[in-house]
Amino acid sequence: MTLSARITRRVERDFPQDESATVAQLLEELVKSVTHGWLIAEERIAAAVLLYSQGDADRFAQAADYAQRDWRDLLVVAELANEGWQQRIDDEFGMF
Repeated sequence: MTLSARITRRVERDFPQDESATVAQLLEELVKSVTHGWLIAEERIAAAVLLYSQGDADRFAQAADYAQRDWRDLLVVAELANEGWQQRIDDEFGMF
């Protein structure tokens, strides 16, 4: 899985420059392991991790833990579980 341009921009915006490449790599690996190739879920999971983490490494680790235990819990805490989640992602991350 390759992160979308808007997800990559958000990683670069939210995390310090010296951490953003590592965060992006970890995020790619996490999304791949959680979604098992379900394309529709990849960006949603990545967005949920970033929304929950708010640029904080500790919150990023918590989001990863949520995703690995049950990605649906992550969607709930990131407010991407309900109808309208696509619009929230567009609002938060911009259009492709």
